[in-house]
Amino acid sequence: MNSLNINHSEDELFLLFQQGNEAAFGVLYARYVDLLYLHAYYQLQDDAFAKDAVQDVLVYFWNNHATLEIRTSIKTYLTGAIRQRCADLIRKEVSLRYRQQTYASMTTSVTGTSPLETKELNKQIQSAMSFMSPTSRKAFEMSYLEKKTSKEIANILNIKVQTVKNHIQQALKILRKRLKKN
Repeated sequence: MNSLNINHSEDELFLLFQQGNEAAFGVLYARYVDLLYLHAYYQLQDDAFAKDAVQDVLVYFWNNHATLEIRTSIKTYLTGAIRQRCADLIRKEVSLRYRQQTYASMTTSVTGTSPLETKELNKQIQSAMSFMSPTSRKAFEMSYLEKKTSKEIANILNIKVQTVKNHIQQALKILRKRLKKN
């Protein structure tokens, strides 16, 4: 059964898929990718995030093909997985926005300090930033200093939006840790 077509039943395709048959995965991919994208886009309202979510779910689906136990239809399983992935992304985005607002309020409260205190704080921030990886530092600077969105940064650095968020999160973690010591 080297060439598969869309006429195979879902059960037949799933059995072949579990055995690592790439053609079966290709048929399942073609059958469900558009539906998954629509679900993701409806929840996220962002093309790049929706495509990333679909890719994440399908990569997980393929990487775990041998151990997956699906007690429903593949369609139900995949749409449930995309809903969960979107919920995770939304939670991370809300958390990121909260941290950005917290950082913004911290920087506005700094403006009431003396020039000497501001100079010392800038020195501490620069010192803390030296502990960041170059990509995390660049993503952080573009986000907070240049006020670029995660999507813009991802396009400039040629990485995924989620990777940008991870770099910014790592940079903030380092800043908090280093500034807390001082």
